[in-house]
Amino acid sequence: MRMKSNIFIKAVFCIVMVAAMIGCNKKAFESEKELIISDASLQEEGKTLAPGDAIHLLGEGYRQTDNVMLSFSWETGDKLIPVGKASGIYAEIVSVEPTRIEVLLPYRYPAARVDVSLMREGKTQDIGSLNITDGQAPKDLRIYGIKDGARSVDGYILDENGLGRKSFTADLSGNIHSVVNVPRSFGLCGLAEEDGNRSAVFLNFFTGKTKHLSGNAIALSRTPTNMIAALCCRDNVCTFNNLPVEVCADYMTKSSGTPAPVQPKYDLPEGLKPEYFGDYPGTYSEKEGIYSYLFSANEGNGKWATVILRKESLKKIEELDADAVIPFRVGQDAGYIITFEGGPSLFRVVNAETGEMEQPIYTHKSVRILSAGVHPDRPDHILLNIASGIATQIQDLDWKTKTLSPVSLPENYKEVLMAN
Repeated sequence: MRMKSNIFIKAVFCIVMVAAMIGCNKKAFESEKELIISDASLQEEGKTLAPGDAIHLLGEGYRQTDNVMLSFSWETGDKLIPVGKASGIYAEIVSVEPTRIEVLLPYRYPAARVDVSLMREGKTQDIGSLNITDGQAPKDLRIYGIKDGARSVDGYILDENGLGRKSFTADLSGNIHSVVNVPRSFGLCGLAEEDGNRSAVFLNFFTGKTKHLSGNAIALSRTPTNMIAALCCRDNVCTFNNLPVEVCADYMTKSSGTPAPVQPKYDLPEGLKPEYFGDYPGTYSEKEGIYSYLFSANEGNGKWATVILRKESLKKIEELDADAVIPFRVGQDAGYIITFEGGPSLFRVVNAETGEMEQPIYTHKSVRILSAGVHPDRPDHILLNIASGIATQIQDLDWKTKTLSPVSLPENYKEVLMAN
């Protein structure tokens, strides 16, 4: 009996301790959730709005330093993961007054329930919830064309015969070139001149706005994780870092790996200047998990240099005479397209150990290749934009079979690429 009594006493003691701990945790949780704003409410509570619409937090006591956080939840249709979630999203604030905050709902999320919270000095307060319609990027690949010196980008949807139908035109705040696409971002990264400084920018097709990403950018490159990184140079000292480009929520869970860590600083190779870079985007090569980034530098007067960035160095590898030197990666091959006025264009793969170019693996009998682009969704195809007299031709090169298929657009462009 005494043993049973002791067991009973211990059990009661444990229950009391657990209850006390739960009470403490509850009080701590409630203190974190204590009211920041009095009479708080969401003007659009329970409504269904579209991406880009404004919503309004009402109440008393809002401050200019407050942040508005959004949490998304949606049905995936997947039995294993039935609910998708994206939380901790900072809303774009339009205006702040003591009695209200106006923010914009973001794009790139599926149709979802959105919970709205206010954050101040580590404390949060739930304000309300609403529903949002689908705001994701189109999953199908489209062709985008940029004219030389133009202030707009044309988008085309291709039919089964390779004929392009213009779907929209996005205006630019300035000239943009050397463009690349982050999959499912519905926009383009490129280089633009701003106040005499070349910068990396992002053209958002959802909003039509151009966003500054990084100053002193001299070249862009896709990375193995399908991000875009900028080679930036100031006072002949260079860095290579990923750019903060937003992608659609469902693509975030499917991207291949995490962004590369910040690289160290590099000296610009002797004899090269920052303005020599950026005619074409760079790319990467890989061998046994070791990555190198390939860039080209236009030294003028028909002189070009191949430049390779590795973890330990940024080096000028070869100098050659050409009309253009365009980095490319298609399938498992990476190297340079050496193009000459009047043709031909030589596709030369780079030796992963030495960085030097090997003998041509493919020859294209074109007058001149103006741009060459590959998208991760079609890794074995390269889209070639070819000068042909005063006009241009676009061809889709199947790298495995080395066959060419024509793509027809109604206008001529300096750069073309596939993107979504």
